[in-house]
Amino acid sequence: MPDDILNKVIHLISRDGDASDKDILIKQTVKEVSQNKYARFYRARQFEADPSLGMFFFSVYKIVYPLQVFLKDPVRDARIRQVTLEAFLDKPTMELVKRLSPQEVEARREILGDNFAKELEEDLAALQSGFDSPKIVTADKCYNMITSMRQFALFKFGSLLRKFDSDFKDGDFVSLPKFGPVDINLMMPDLAAFLSVLPAQEKIEDWKTVFEILKYCKGGTDVIPLTQWNSLLVSLNDVRQSRILELLGRIATSNPILEFKAVVPHETLSATWLDQKTAEVREVLNGFAENQRINRIGVLEQEVFGSLATTRLSYYTVDRGRILRDKGLEEYDYAQALNFLLTFIEEFMTKDIYELCDLILVRGQWTNVPASRDMSEAFHKILEMPPEIHELDESLAEAGSNGPRIRGAMLRVDRDKSQARYINSIITGINEEALNIINKAVSSLIVVGKHFKLLLDDSERKSFELIMNWKELVGVLRTPITPRLATAYKRLNFFVQLMGLEIRQGEEEEEE
Repeated sequence: MPDDILNKVIHLISRDGDASDKDILIKQTVKEVSQNKYARFYRARQFEADPSLGMFFFSVYKIVYPLQVFLKDPVRDARIRQVTLEAFLDKPTMELVKRLSPQEVEARREILGDNFAKELEEDLAALQSGFDSPKIVTADKCYNMITSMRQFALFKFGSLLRKFDSDFKDGDFVSLPKFGPVDINLMMPDLAAFLSVLPAQEKIEDWKTVFEILKYCKGGTDVIPLTQWNSLLVSLNDVRQSRILELLGRIATSNPILEFKAVVPHETLSATWLDQKTAEVREVLNGFAENQRINRIGVLEQEVFGSLATTRLSYYTVDRGRILRDKGLEEYDYAQALNFLLTFIEEFMTKDIYELCDLILVRGQWTNVPASRDMSEAFHKILEMPPEIHELDESLAEAGSNGPRIRGAMLRVDRDKSQARYINSIITGINEEALNIINKAVSSLIVVGKHFKLLLDDSERKSFELIMNWKELVGVLRTPITPRLATAYKRLNFFVQLMGLEIRQGEEEEEE
């Protein structure tokens, strides 16, 4: 560009120039068009696009139309993604992909049993390592070329061509179109869109791989011949280098410095696929872990409570929480855990375990007084919890602090969606309070359980270290003390495990 023209552009950008500067640059653009090898595309005097421009777009459309039909199918696109990725995977990684298919995973679940989760984790880690291969980068590049081809093939040629011939029908290559000149202003959106999707000039070898993938996905037949596509790219590149479409766009907008940007695909096929596969496997693992958790809860519940009824509360219960969940609201996340806790305190802490603790803490001659004090404090904290649990439950009663608020909002929730947020905020607060009670109880139960284990070990020694008068204590009870300590410790240990599983589930639901 000559210096005087460059200065005028600078003036125009900085808004120091006047209308005459702009007119000069537009005239210069028109002159460039007249000297362009594709000058026939524009009628300067009439300010019109020539029918020959329409024929240019028609010839391109005729070539890419089979691609347009083939590539616009979303199901086929998913197939192309899969084939493209697999074309660049090495054999070990491909075997991992097959092992992690839904059918294989389901079959392995039944065969592997408890080892299922471990093997699935190992396969997933190996798959993620396999995706560090340089070949995966090549797969991404190949798919981006296909994406570039798709966005070009799906360009709205029919809409553009109807500006030259209003009777033109999409995909009609039998009837000869009757193109007429078009006001260049009307062409601006189409020129900008066409320039944005022009495919880049890639190596012929790279396009060969693309066409092999398309051919495979079409059942072994070419969508269009590779030679025809390469010839089209050469012609398009010639048009691009001539800048004729850019110049016409500047004339159409009366903007002599207008720039047109290409839309370059940057899809990460491999990363997207790996993320989806990882999420798929994680969902299986989470489901497996959840099933194990539920089964383990059932076993522990039986070990701790046997046939005892464990629903001791009136309002903060699993059944009432399920009613809320069915309405799309927050449920009582820790209802089962809190009912378990109250049952455990009422049935064991205040009976068998109380009798043992009362004997050991009151009559036992401890060599470690601080340890005795820690156990005593933890034990009594647990005994003091039932009133706090009942207070939370009673807050949900008709005369409680939360019950009337929830009940009133429930009557309006179907017609006032803001009531759902109000109810959820109340329930969230109740769940947090329940979790706080459970956490305090579990902390104290762990302390008591730890001391029961120490006491159990000590009672079996020939030379006592923790309690000096075990023989005296044994004489007080009608049954041997060591088996009772063992039973109490086992029940405490199982109950702490049970509460840990219940709490973990509630916390996972909150995170979701």
